Amino acid sequence: MREILRACALEYNGENAPVVRWYAEGDAAHHLVEVARQRGVKIETEQEESLLLALKSVRVNSAIPKDIYLAVARIYAYLLNDTKKEAN
Repeated sequence: MREILRACALEYNGENAPVVRWYAEGDAAHHLVEVARQRGVKIETEQEESLLLALKSVRVNSAIPKDIYLAVARIYAYLLNDTKKEAN
């Protein structure tokens, strides 16, 4: 059986909570990831299925709920740290 790929694009402006901009599954998720890579967007590919399912329940263009702040903050911290490593 083929594994289902899920992808979620979040936007964070440094204020308030991150906002879900896109969510996709299957072929649409592959396309979302490819477009993001082409545009130089940082991607975290190793995420818990439960977090992706929680993000799926958030309406597009809506802020993430408080109960997943910590999990999303860990993603941002990882990406920020990875960006700093690449700069050195």
